[in-house]
Amino acid sequence: MVYLFEKTVKSRYGTYVYVCLGEAVWVNGRSKRVKEITLWRKDKQDAGWSSLKQKLAAKDVQVISREYGLVMALLATCKDLNIAGIIDRHVTKRDQGLSIGEYMTILAINRAVALNSKRQVKEWFAKTTLPSQFQASDDTLSPQNIWNQMGYIDQETIRGIETDLCKVVISTLDASPDCFLFDPTNFFTYIREHVKNTIAQRGHNKKKRNDLRQINTSLLVTRDDCNIPLMHETYEGNVPDVSHFKDVLVLMEQRFKAVGLSIPAITLVFDKGNNSEDAYKFLVHKGFHFVSSVRPSMTKVKPLLDVPLADFKELWTKPDGQKVLGYRASTDLYLGIKNTLVVTFDEDTRALQEYNFDKTVTKAIDALADFATNMLNAKPQWKDANEVRTKIDRDIVNTRDLKSLIPYEIKAKGESLQLEWHVDAAARGEAVKEMGKSFIFTNRNEWTTVDIAKTYRAQKGVEDQFKALNDRDSISVMPIYHYTNQKIRVHVFISVLALLISNILYRKLQKHGIEGSKDACFDLLKDIKEIELIYGEDIPSEIHHTRLSPVQQKIAAVLNL
Repeated sequence: MVYLFEKTVKSRYGTYVYVCLGEAVWVNGRSKRVKEITLWRKDKQDAGWSSLKQKLAAKDVQVISREYGLVMALLATCKDLNIAGIIDRHVTKRDQGLSIGEYMTILAINRAVALNSKRQVKEWFAKTTLPSQFQASDDTLSPQNIWNQMGYIDQETIRGIETDLCKVVISTLDASPDCFLFDPTNFFTYIREHVKNTIAQRGHNKKKRNDLRQINTSLLVTRDDCNIPLMHETYEGNVPDVSHFKDVLVLMEQRFKAVGLSIPAITLVFDKGNNSEDAYKFLVHKGFHFVSSVRPSMTKVKPLLDVPLADFKELWTKPDGQKVLGYRASTDLYLGIKNTLVVTFDEDTRALQEYNFDKTVTKAIDALADFATNMLNAKPQWKDANEVRTKIDRDIVNTRDLKSLIPYEIKAKGESLQLEWHVDAAARGEAVKEMGKSFIFTNRNEWTTVDIAKTYRAQKGVEDQFKALNDRDSISVMPIYHYTNQKIRVHVFISVLALLISNILYRKLQKHGIEGSKDACFDLLKDIKEIELIYGEDIPSEIHHTRLSPVQQKIAAVLNL
């Protein structure tokens, strides 16, 4: 049933009576209003009727849908952090059009919502509610204009901006963070050799694209549920992790001091690929605490592989019922200083590693069999033992582990060659011994074994952030359409900025009791659209929003949308 009714509304401007249209349904024998639409103020009823008649008489009503929920929530987050103001303090530009900070805000929101190239940003921007928030002309977001604005920011400027952002972010946390997760990664590019590019170099690519040039990026994040990024560095793709770590430690120390954190209170978590005598010398000298992993092949670690699981103690039980075990010892792995070494064992991890291990071995054996059946002796080069050996070592048995596991022989049989191989049971036994085990090294000697193990496992948090930076739907650094060092660094900075505002927005939703994953919450926000009804030139248009579910209503209230 649809009906008219009057509603009195009190505000600081006065008390007014509004004429409303209501819809009611019968619930448990009683009439319940389920929807209402405000038509007009009662004292302006004549004008309201006239406008309604015009709208009803309009023949070609145009309906425009715009992105509203997520973009406005991210914009509010940017304003809370004062991102535009902080960037503008570090960049000098004449007062013309949008500021650099406003450009970076728009680009970061775009990166967090849609993976657009700079050529597509203008079209995306027009389909959102953001034009009502920025005074942008038609050519403001042209590709060339965006390119020009990015040119104002260099590496030192990025570091300065991030330092100021860190201060603001830390001030919003419930307590000053004292544990940070660090890890480097790389992103492949299609950049060829270019005189203005020294950052894209060939290296060991984690996506196995060793045929392409890559850039390296390291990330420092907080250890909490949202893993907020506080620092990143973009550097040459051929620099090993261990070399970069020694350099970036100096920058970390400067960053921590600049934001007012006490170095002796900080615990830095990192992986074994960053280990070196120089790195540990710096950490000890500066007073850092650390939780890292070490390789089981190290002379002082290898004997622990033979410790029977019966000597391990139960640390905790996982939700699936599997127990995580631990064995604690002390060792002077680096600098001759006695510190704690914890070996953990996880049956789930062991089973997965053994499955992947056997899969790799089977794949190599199948490849050897296929080569022996279909290629060996088929062409002149495959009748040459040296050529065959080169082919197998390069393309089939191409890792140190596989070489020890699958020894092979190339034998001459008349004018032909014969290929023989087998799986070395002893080598497999040695490989299996370390499966499911992590070797954790720390100078937090006063911590419990459980605290040490769980702190190291938190390293997954920074790995998850790299997954986001590789996500092909939003935020991702990939693809990289730039080819100069400076533009590549700014491009990565924009992606990290998108990651920052996304994580802080999600943290706010979590703090207010909104349940669900980050993707699920953001999907609910994406579904909140702004709808504009355009009746004609002489009739005012109407702005509405899509109907909200109870969860969306709660989110809208939390974010004050």
